[in-house]
Amino acid sequence: MPSLDPPQRRLIVLSLGAAVLFAAIFAPIGSVFWTYEYTADTIEPTDPDLDSWLYWPEKTVSCVTHCRLASTVKEHGPRVVPSSTYWNAKEFDREYTLLVFPDSDPAFYKPNVTHYENGSVRVALTPVSNATALELASTPASDFPQGVQRIVREGTVHTSRQLTGIDRWGRTRAIVSDDGTYYHHHNRTSRRSMEGAPFMVRMALFFTGVGLCYWAGRID
Repeated sequence: MPSLDPPQRRLIVLSLGAAVLFAAIFAPIGSVFWTYEYTADTIEPTDPDLDSWLYWPEKTVSCVTHCRLASTVKEHGPRVVPSSTYWNAKEFDREYTLLVFPDSDPAFYKPNVTHYENGSVRVALTPVSNATALELASTPASDFPQGVQRIVREGTVHTSRQLTGIDRWGRTRAIVSDDGTYYHHHNRTSRRSMEGAPFMVRMALFFTGVGLCYWAGRID
């Protein structure tokens, strides 16, 4: 096998040094030497605990100790009420898309409202399936910060730093939807002993890359 001439050796060593430097500066070291692990839990319409998960999202009203008007409508059908009654009934506020009645069959309802010119309002409830209830209560991942989007799209995220912007998910207990899949919770695992490892690895790669580039410059 013929030996390489100096220009060829210089090019090979320089390319290797540049590759190592690139890894030191840009590679996601935290995905290998991780301190934090984030995972997302999926939820299906057939989940036996679906009603308990759907109590909490911002788009849901859980009728446990209130919802007098909604309970009446559920039992006796649609009603036409004065506008003042409508505005005082939180469960029919247009920001809510789902009503949950514990221990009811079916447990999930979609509120429907029709406003009339005389100021009265027709309020009604439509029973919906588990799948529709899950869709109505969910919020698209695109409405959340990048940290949440990354967790639901990758399933498991290893990183050397805490993901920013996921506080809202924990605070609101939202159901996050992405490409037809629903996520109701995220878990974070901390591995404290690895906190300094990504930095040390980057430094080692950096100085190795610098050394290789220096060596390439001295090849005659």
